[in-house]
Amino acid sequence: MSLCARNNPSLENRYRITAGPSDSLKLDSLIKKQAFKFEKGNFEGQGWDFLQKEIATTQFLMIGEEHGEAEIPVFTTRIAEIFKPTALVTEIDPFSAMRLKKISVHPEQYSAHFKQNPYDFAFYCWEPEMELARQMQLKNIDIWGLNELNTMGLGSFFDMLANEAKSPANKKKALQKKEECFKWDLPIYQDVNRYGDFRGYHITTATVDSLLVDFQKESKLSKQMLNYLKLSIPAFGNRSYRLRTNLMKKNLMNYLAPYITSDEIKVPKLLFKLGANHLPRTDDLKGVFEVGNLANNLAASANKKPLHILIYGKQGTMNVMAPLDNKLTIQPNNDDRSDTLGMLSPFTAKLKDKEWATFDLRPIRNVVFMGKLKISEPMKEWIKGYDLLVVFSESTGSRFIE
Repeated sequence: MSLCARNNPSLENRYRITAGPSDSLKLDSLIKKQAFKFEKGNFEGQGWDFLQKEIATTQFLMIGEEHGEAEIPVFTTRIAEIFKPTALVTEIDPFSAMRLKKISVHPEQYSAHFKQNPYDFAFYCWEPEMELARQMQLKNIDIWGLNELNTMGLGSFFDMLANEAKSPANKKKALQKKEECFKWDLPIYQDVNRYGDFRGYHITTATVDSLLVDFQKESKLSKQMLNYLKLSIPAFGNRSYRLRTNLMKKNLMNYLAPYITSDEIKVPKLLFKLGANHLPRTDDLKGVFEVGNLANNLAASANKKPLHILIYGKQGTMNVMAPLDNKLTIQPNNDDRSDTLGMLSPFTAKLKDKEWATFDLRPIRNVVFMGKLKISEPMKEWIKGYDLLVVFSESTGSRFIE
């Protein structure tokens, strides 16, 4: 499970080349801020009007975010109200997505559920994300999951497997695995130094193969779950980032299979919300083609418009996901960050206090492609990968559900 672009070591400290004075001047002249504001639960202003106009002609709308900022799920909810997608495409696994749809509509159960199942649903163990999921269900918007299984919450996976099992012996085995995970993982949640030791990291393919033999007469879903666990193992902790991204693309194709025939590609409206690394149209950020590239090509093959939006807060606070303690996990989010998002500071410098803004990156991209503007490689990667940049002046760290 990825956290966010700024925390990815492979993206840090690369190509620390800044544009020369004349190029900086040209870049500044190309940056056109369209401001808007968020007041009393609503967005309004020129930048918001521009977003609505762009969304009106879009089929695949991709929101690449910096995780852990509470304003982004609120923004996504308002976008969904306008866009009216068939599904919200998320950075959780397909089986967690099934369970999330059920529990999200019962707020009265949240506290008890997460007390027993910390980190369940990955980022959707945060209050704003869970509210986003609830709103999607209330609006009859499906939730699709593309990620590998959540290694920090495998106890919930085995609980679901136990509920699916018909054989008492298999149910017992699944419940034993569930208890093993809970007992092993519980002390780790408060100790960041042990986050590489979750139970999921110790599960082997041989163990899963043995369970597949035991479950061979169980339901199709049970066997799908175990096969997915086997596929997820190499992706745990980004041990193989390429396999992880391939799994995400495979899952998207599985969801879209009913819409694609030999005669027609009739893709539904989809709203993607994943970490910013996963939704560019190019392979520049990580050297692999992510699900954003696949979605871009699928939309094009159906003669539909994709739109890639990068969003993050200039400064404030953010949830860094560890440890499982709101007092410790919510940390400063500074605009002087030393990662590649920091290369976009010429844009965030335009922001006023309590302001949101939309920047159209496409005119700048065209000038760069024509060789008329030289900018740093990290900035170029973002501008090539995304169409629009949405930034807001002050972020608030998302809180774990307690």
